Amino acid sequence: MRIGRFLGGWVLSLAVLSVHAAGPPPTPTPWPALKSWKASEVPWDGWFKGNVLVTEKKGYVHFFLNAQDLRKNLETKDKRQRLAETALEMARRLYPPGAKADRLKLDIVYVLERDEYGAPKWDSLKRVAHFEVDRSKIPAVDGAGKPADLKAEGIFDKVLIHP
Repeated sequence: MRIGRFLGGWVLSLAVLSVHAAGPPPTPTPWPALKSWKASEVPWDGWFKGNVLVTEKKGYVHFFLNAQDLRKNLETKDKRQRLAETALEMARRLYPPGAKADRLKLDIVYVLERDEYGAPKWDSLKRVAHFEVDRSKIPAVDGAGKPADLKAEGIFDKVLIHP
């Protein structure tokens, strides 16, 4: 039963991410690799636009990021830290107003292939990372509205980085 609900959630998440206007989908443009990585200077809002699905479930809020277009910026020697900072910023910026759940679950995946209609090919999905945390542990942004540069990975209760 749990596996069915889990897989159903993934399928629903990907289905919602794949919804688009009629006709062939536009070819996504990957974000260029950043010259330097500093969490307070990453263009988070641009990265998340159109790539994140946020849904409130029973007891938690689920964040789902298709990070394929961001891959060059995440696949580096400090991959763990960059993924943790990405998850932290999703939680900070995209927590839905009015949501009641304090528990957050954040998944980062790569959708490697799409069909001719732009829908993800399910067997091409590559899990990248999974994070869990209580919202009360998420530090606030500084007075200028920018995130503090910190060791984000230590904030999460559960961290799974897939090879």
